[in-house]
Amino acid sequence: MVSANLRAAPRKRPSQHASARGLLLGVWALVALLLASGATASTSVRPAATTLPSVTGTAAQGERLTAVPGKWNSADTPTFTYRWFRCDATGNHCGAISGATASTYTVAAKDVGGTIGLRVTAAAAGGTGTAYGGLVGPIANATPLLVSTAQPVVGGTPQQGASLTVSTGAWSPTPASVTYTWERCNANARVCSPIPAANGNSYVPGASDVGHALSVLVQATFGATVQTAFSTATTAIAVGTPRGPVSTVAPSITGFFAVGEKLTGSPGTWTASGTPTYTFNWYRCDMSGSNCLSIHGATGPAYTLVGRDVGATIGFAVHASDQTGTVTAYSALAGPAAPAGAALAATAQPSVTGTARSGQTLTVSTGAWTAVPLSYAYAWLRCNANARACTTVTGATTSSYPLTSADAGHTLVAVVTAVSGPAAQAVFSLPSPIVA
Repeated sequence: MVSANLRAAPRKRPSQHASARGLLLGVWALVALLLASGATASTSVRPAATTLPSVTGTAAQGERLTAVPGKWNSADTPTFTYRWFRCDATGNHCGAISGATASTYTVAAKDVGGTIGLRVTAAAAGGTGTAYGGLVGPIANATPLLVSTAQPVVGGTPQQGASLTVSTGAWSPTPASVTYTWERCNANARVCSPIPAANGNSYVPGASDVGHALSVLVQATFGATVQTAFSTATTAIAVGTPRGPVSTVAPSITGFFAVGEKLTGSPGTWTASGTPTYTFNWYRCDMSGSNCLSIHGATGPAYTLVGRDVGATIGFAVHASDQTGTVTAYSALAGPAAPAGAALAATAQPSVTGTARSGQTLTVSTGAWTAVPLSYAYAWLRCNANARACTTVTGATTSSYPLTSADAGHTLVAVVTAVSGPAAQAVFSLPSPIVA
C-alpha cells in the first residue's frame, strides 16, 4: 500500500542541450529524407531506346510475329506496351491495326503485299519513351514459293564514316541470289528513299545520312520467284569524322517556276580542306516530293524548265569535293512548275518560321508571285530530313501548324496555293529544320 504522504516524484525537465540535440536530429532526418527523395527524382529519367525494337517470325500470312522490345537506358526496369501497324509495300501510309496491342501478332490476309511496323512504348518512374522497330515484309501469301523467315540484320556502328554491313536474313527455300538496296529513312525508320548506287551488302554513311536511320531492302530470287524483305533499321546516324567538305548552308534554287524559265542553283556554303570543286544534278520529282529521277543532261548550275516539268517539283543536288572526299547536299524542292505563259507563277518560295520543336507552332509566308493573288490555300507535308518523301498532314490547312510528337525527326513543308481570278497555282515552301 502506498502511503498517502508520499508525493509523486517530480519529473525531470529535459536540458536545453537535450532539446537542441533532439531538434537538430529531427532537422537532419528531414534533410536526409528530402535528399533521398531528391536523389530519386534526379535519377528518374525518361526511358530511351539504345537498341531499337525488332520483330521475329516468318513474314507470311498466318504466321505469328513476335516483338522484341530492344534495350533501354531507364534507371529502373520499364514495362512495355505494343502497337502494330499495317503499311504499304514501301513502308509508307501506315495505320494502326485494330486490336493489335500484344507482344505478338498473327499476320492476316489483308497484310499480304504490305509491310508490318511495330511501336514499343516503355514506361518507368521517369516517364514514357517510344521507339519503332524496322519494317517487316513485304508479307507473302499463305503458301509462298519463297518467304523470309528472319529479317536481314544491319550491323556496325551507326556513325558517319563507319562501315555498316547487312546480312541476307533467312529464307525458305535458300535463294539462288540476293541483291541489296540501301535506303535513307527518317529517324523512326519510316518514309524511306533509295540511296543512289548503294547496292552492296555494305555501306559507309556520309554527311547526308546524319540524323537518318538506314535500312536495306534485300531481294531474294529462287527460280522465277522474287521476294523482298526489309532489314532491321539502324538508329539515327551520328556525326563522325568528316570525310569531304561540310555543307553549312544548304544549296538553293532561284527563278520563276514556269516552263521556259531558267532556274539557277546556288551551291550553298561549305567548309573544306582547300577550295572545294562542285558538280551538279537536277531532279524531277512528283507533286509529293517523292519518286525523284535525275534529269538527263541537267548537270550544270542552271536548268530551263520544259513541258515535262509542269506539275512536277524540281530538286538540285551539289556534289562538293576536296582532298578528303566528296559529299552531296540537296536544295529544298522547287515548284510545282506552272505551264508556259501562266497567268500566275511563283517567283520566290514561301518560307517557314517558328521553333521546330513539338508543342511549338510553325507559320508559312505567302511567297512572291507574278501577279497579286486574291486568296491563298494551305496544306502541310511531313517529310524526311532532306525534305523529300513527303506525306500530307491531315487537317493542316491554314498558314500555321502546331507541331506534335508525330513530327519529331521530320521536316515540315507547306504547299501554298495562290488564287487570282480563274488562275490557281501551288508552290512548295522552303522546309523547316528537323523537328526536335
